[in-house]
Amino acid sequence: MRYSMKHSTDNTVRFSRGRSVFRCPVCQESLRCDGDRLICSGGHSFDIAKHGYVNLAAGTKGSAEHYDKASFQKRQQILNAGYYSHILEALASIISELPNVVTVLDAGCGEGFYARELARCLGDKQLIAFDISRDSIQLASKCDPDGLVQWFVGDSAHLPIRSHSINCILDIFAPANYGEFRRAMTRSGWIVKVIPGNGHLKEFRALAKNHLLHQDYSNQQVIDYFAQHFQLADRRLVSQTFTMPLSDRQIFADMTPLLFHIDRSEIDLAKTETLTVEGEILIGRPLDGDEGLDKPPRTGKHTKRSQSTERGKHAKRGRDAKRK
Repeated sequence: MRYSMKHSTDNTVRFSRGRSVFRCPVCQESLRCDGDRLICSGGHSFDIAKHGYVNLAAGTKGSAEHYDKASFQKRQQILNAGYYSHILEALASIISELPNVVTVLDAGCGEGFYARELARCLGDKQLIAFDISRDSIQLASKCDPDGLVQWFVGDSAHLPIRSHSINCILDIFAPANYGEFRRAMTRSGWIVKVIPGNGHLKEFRALAKNHLLHQDYSNQQVIDYFAQHFQLADRRLVSQTFTMPLSDRQIFADMTPLLFHIDRSEIDLAKTETLTVEGEILIGRPLDGDEGLDKPPRTGKHTKRSQSTERGKHAKRGRDAKRK
């Protein structure tokens, strides 16, 4: 069966580069690049789209509210303005120092800023990136005309990635499925996760304090949950405060889950000219004796797996707002 999309043979080179790490989302057999498509031995075929990505999540529900095409474009504007460059630079330094890293998977990559820039910084690595949102992957691949990254639409609950094939998984301000991450990682692999620091956007929290259930934010619960699934090898705090125009502060306000459930008309963004962008980077290894969740696939359907997901923990920052 062929899952057809527009394609361009000019983009197939990116899927022929490096090791083949993809597996069929239908039957879990290995996928290989065959011209303008990825195919498996079970007869399933997935076309490479015009802008150089492949959809391996056909029929899966897309991203949630607040994450549409317009929101990804706004995020791209903020990222390209340099407000997260200190986090990017820290990630590039960390990954370059990790031993035996060849393949890097950016999980929940959004508009693709980190994967694209890391591919430029780390030319010897194979960068692979996915998001559940087709809009975000289209935007990411359009901004990568040199074909530096292998982009795909995918579901973190059913990663179309071969078991134990990824040396390093990046999870940057995104939900995680630790069961699938552990299955996809090599047994000597790494996970590098970025979460909001306790001081992230603290200026917004001060402005909205009368509308929040909790005026202070702590990421300790997320760190503890991470440590239940991986050996926490290191943590690094990266923080910078920027003076920025009101237009950029407004975009930040649209982006942050902290303000999703607050009446924005009651928040005067003009009262602060600065914003703090702070991330805490967690560096993890597989637990001793952890073989991942590598169970025999069931042909024709997804194998049910334990889904250690943090979607609720990340969403808590949005639900922190008092309901009207």
